[in-house]
Amino acid sequence: MARLRLRPKRSVDGADGAPAGSVPYGLVITAAWSWRVIVIGVVAFFLVSVFATLSPILLPMVIALIIAAPLEHLVTRMEKLRIPRAAGAAIVLVTLIVLVLGLLTAAGGTIAAGFNDLRDQAIEGFNTFLDWLVDGPFHVDQAQIDNLSERAQGLLQNNWTGLASGALSVTSTIGSVLAGTVIALLALFFFLKDGRLMWWWVVKSTTGTNAERVDLAGTAAWGKLGRYARTSAFVALIDAVGIGIGAWILGIPLVIPIAILVFLFSFVPMFGAAISGAIAVLVALVDGGWTKALIMLGIVIVVQQLEGSILYPLMFGKAASLHPIVILLSVSAGTLLAGFVGAVIAVPFISFITTFITKLRDPEARAPGEEDDEDELDDPALEPA
Repeated sequence: MARLRLRPKRSVDGADGAPAGSVPYGLVITAAWSWRVIVIGVVAFFLVSVFATLSPILLPMVIALIIAAPLEHLVTRMEKLRIPRAAGAAIVLVTLIVLVLGLLTAAGGTIAAGFNDLRDQAIEGFNTFLDWLVDGPFHVDQAQIDNLSERAQGLLQNNWTGLASGALSVTSTIGSVLAGTVIALLALFFFLKDGRLMWWWVVKSTTGTNAERVDLAGTAAWGKLGRYARTSAFVALIDAVGIGIGAWILGIPLVIPIAILVFLFSFVPMFGAAISGAIAVLVALVDGGWTKALIMLGIVIVVQQLEGSILYPLMFGKAASLHPIVILLSVSAGTLLAGFVGAVIAVPFISFITTFITKLRDPEARAPGEEDDEDELDDPALEPA
């Protein structure tokens, strides 16, 4: 009787049933991560494409959410005084509109009154600069300057059609801005009136048994967003008032427009203050020469040092609590995706997401900078309906 010979079993401990050692383990791990990263990249690209396509609708909605975060407390407090939420939301919205229109009207009047003088001073300063090029240490030939001037005029005349089409595109942009403003105002009203009910309905409809946990995370993130918005507005107001008063003392024209620009740009972390300060210094340079410009530069530096060294660490750091490199990347990405508006909303969006994820993973954990945010979570506006 012949004996059966048992063949040794081949090891199949390798990846996908391959013999052990036939595929390096590092390559297996790399391949596993690679296809997952590709899938995530495709999903991210799809989401960005959708956002870019729907940005005329989504951006006003996001702006309305950020504005609603700090203003909802006012509606809730009016509700305690037996004012219905609909009436309270309408009062807050109308007050906001009147305030913005008042500032724009004041700025427009100031620009109309001082722009002509500023334009004449700018032309005079430019001519002085050209004379300095000719008579100064560079001794530039007057014929060369005249030649450059003629070329510039010819270029302007030859491209007049392009400039006209650009003006038409600006007109269409203004129309888009007006449409976005209407969407934002309507969304803001409903967020102030029924925002909590909207959120709770979405949570219960999409998360099932995890509704309470998701709601706690969203509540914490909403409180963080409100604190960020209030802190940003306060810091921007300090910058605008300080630089505006300095410009008024120096007798610089366009004080109100400068203050409004400073206020708006101050909402852009890291870059906004420098840009708005440069505008104020440039106006001072055109109006009064180097002396006024240097004094204005000193005022800007003092105000921004007050903000950066005292207000920012005490208030803004607890509101956002993001690493500077995260802020830098967020502002840069937001600017690329949505321009100035993207730069403004990038950091609060990242702060909201960070707090939401932290609370979702561990409801008992403190999100970064939450040490003094307990009052946000205790607000009646954040209680489940």
